[in-house]
Amino acid sequence: GRDGQPAQAVTLVSEPTGLLDSEDRQRQQFFLNQSKVQQQTAQRLVRQLPPQGSVQEVARQFKDGAIALALLHSMGQLEWQDPFHYSIQATAQPTASAAKSGTQSMNRYLFTKACRWTFLLKAFGFEAIPFERCGHCDRCRPSKSR
Repeated sequence: GRDGQPAQAVTLVSEPTGLLDSEDRQRQQFFLNQSKVQQQTAQRLVRQLPPQGSVQEVARQFKDGAIALALLHSMGQLEWQDPFHYSIQATAQPTASAAKSGTQSMNRYLFTKACRWTFLLKAFGFEAIPFERCGHCDRCRPSKSR
């Protein structure tokens, strides 16, 4: 934890097929669909946005301008001059795969049979991992202590 002491985290997820309780899957599909609509809107707007400007001006001028800027920011294609002014990188061309890949990564983490610590280290770019199983996560501990 933040105090340097061991901490526990709990994630509650319905079983993955959705046969017993489809609510998680339906909720996930709803957010994916909403994200897809926002991505499409942002893609149309990116071509119309000024290459530099203020967030306030873009939000005033374009109904979904702030969403388009947020999308560009999440993709690393927006440089902030200060908290209120931006500059779009020349290669900015948003794709719908950015949000989808995050959801897919989360699902792989939630349903992995491998060591969760190893999964997280790899996800954050650590290549040389000194162990295959940490011995502490729910996937590595003996089943009697789960």
